[in-house]
Amino acid sequence: MIAGLGGVGKTTLALKLAEDSRNRFAAVWWVNGADRVTLMASMLGIAQHELNVPEPAVREAMSGRRNAADLFWSAIEQTAAGSGRLLIIDNADDPQSVLAVTGDQVADGTGWIRVSQNCSIVVTSRDRAPTTWGRLCELHLLGPLSPDAAADLLMDLVPGDSDRAAALAVGHRLNGLPLALHLAGIHISAKSSRHRTFITYLDALNNDFTSTMREQPIPPARQRADERHMITRTWELSLITLTDQGNEHARAVAGTLAELAGGQVVPMEMLCAELPTRGRRGPRTPAVDVTAMEGLDRMGLIDWASPSEPRGIRMHDLVATTIRQQTPAPRRRSGSSWNTALHMLTAAAKALDFRLPSHWPIWRLLVAHFEALLSTSARQPKHDQRRLLEMAPSLVAMLRLSNAWQEAERLGEAAISAAGKLGRSEAIVAGVQHNLATILQCRGLYSESERLLRDVLRKRERILGRFHRETAHTRGNLAIVLHLQGRYGEALSIMKRDFRERMRLLGPEHPDTLRAGLNLADTLRGSGDLDAAEQLMRDTLMAQERILGSTYPDTLISRHNMARLLHVRGHFAAAADAYRDVQRSMEEVLGVSHEVTLENLHHWGVLLSDQGQQAAAAHVLEQVLDSRRQALGPDHPDTQETANALRATKDLPSCGGTE
Repeated sequence: MIAGLGGVGKTTLALKLAEDSRNRFAAVWWVNGADRVTLMASMLGIAQHELNVPEPAVREAMSGRRNAADLFWSAIEQTAAGSGRLLIIDNADDPQSVLAVTGDQVADGTGWIRVSQNCSIVVTSRDRAPTTWGRLCELHLLGPLSPDAAADLLMDLVPGDSDRAAALAVGHRLNGLPLALHLAGIHISAKSSRHRTFITYLDALNNDFTSTMREQPIPPARQRADERHMITRTWELSLITLTDQGNEHARAVAGTLAELAGGQVVPMEMLCAELPTRGRRGPRTPAVDVTAMEGLDRMGLIDWASPSEPRGIRMHDLVATTIRQQTPAPRRRSGSSWNTALHMLTAAAKALDFRLPSHWPIWRLLVAHFEALLSTSARQPKHDQRRLLEMAPSLVAMLRLSNAWQEAERLGEAAISAAGKLGRSEAIVAGVQHNLATILQCRGLYSESERLLRDVLRKRERILGRFHRETAHTRGNLAIVLHLQGRYGEALSIMKRDFRERMRLLGPEHPDTLRAGLNLADTLRGSGDLDAAEQLMRDTLMAQERILGSTYPDTLISRHNMARLLHVRGHFAAAADAYRDVQRSMEEVLGVSHEVTLENLHHWGVLLSDQGQQAAAAHVLEQVLDSRRQALGPDHPDTQETANALRATKDLPSCGGTE
């Protein structure tokens, strides 16, 4: 049993097998399994002309008065022992309706696929579900060619182009699918082609995929073949098969998945989204029908993610591009594939916390799907475009928190550009700019961050109001930037007012209130008010550990701040224990190279120096300095701080020993 996605080379492999088997078998029979009538006519023709079944018996089978499969296999079993045959049934993409006896399953072995000592069977099919075939067949799944094999195939077909790097790029763009590669090679090498090199062909694919693929001629040997040999139609046949099988939602689900980022996992958080029922409070409709998804998987149009990835499915990029560009626009935009994909994306974002590192792998997938929808959003109604862009601030914030600053800036600028074309999107722009300002802060560009935050604060106070949560977020970040510049008086004035307002509006245990308390306590420490700082730190940390947990990112920062306060107050042993404990948690939750982890390690190194353990301190600070130079550059304030601490450590005499 040879199974796989349309265009992966099943028929080509079966043809090679047939050619190589001529001398091993008394007869090699090739039958088209695309439909029941064609298959039965071919099988009964073999029965009559090759197996000497009487013509009257064949006519009875053709008219339905006799079981045709029983007649064929009875004749096979009556052949002489040792005179083996090979039967190849090609394109049996709908095996249940073509190969099974009415009322039975293919796997029952009562239809056209049976176990026989006198006849070996090879079947090619897009249906790769083991349950379809049971124990009758040994399943061999075909996948795309490797990058090197794809490039080799292209270069064999286009001997005039020696640019292997470009051939590799074309092979990657075509997902290593043999049919697509074969047609591409013929197209490039044709004298009439407008794209005579791999580079020009790749540019044409990227600029206008559908038109470029339609230009490709069908090879002369296949000019009378069916649409299986047209890359823009081959997967349409899979959808037609599923529709004929009664899988009424398969086409719609395929269209929705095609709107998302091809080749990227669509996580379960998106697949489990439910669509609201129109005009009533009845049960919600699943965005992705389970039966449809099972059918697409069976046909190879989607694959399940690998065990190392978040749970979900992915659609080949080439398949997604083809289906997306061939799907006609619906009459109602609200029911479009793009709209459904948008709903899946927003539902997943609501179910996730962008501050939680364990959620970051899924958020990164959401970024990819967001960008895919953004690239095609110009055709959608403006209110749907705004719904999409409302996700941008959270996505940019997640990238910033996970240290992916360049990616965050790129996504933020793209979102601001798109929002600027819509009108009535000032709140979205302000949300993205808020996060871009915090990235400037992370980069050590405090003055630039302050200017942008003040601008965003004015916008948010005007659009959302002075007491809105998002306005408070910007005000709090402005205070942090002032703190980092040593302007403690200004920072404290803002933070104290912000903390009181959050207490009044949100309550003392809301995460936003606790975050404001965290920042205020650290600024009190920086200003020298250690008693007030310690009381607020302990109260905040206790509440965070109870409500958010001891390893939530905000709690980790509070634990670090408490260690710093103990350090400043000269409680070296307690501070060392606190630094050590939170370092383990930070490395496990955030990773060893995260800015927060490095901040804690830096101060732990300074504590070792203060304890007279210069060798141990230098070892720790050298690690931090190397990491900060790579991540932040040599001129960043944090890098300079570590460099200065390391120089001071090396200038001091060592007391010897380690903790």
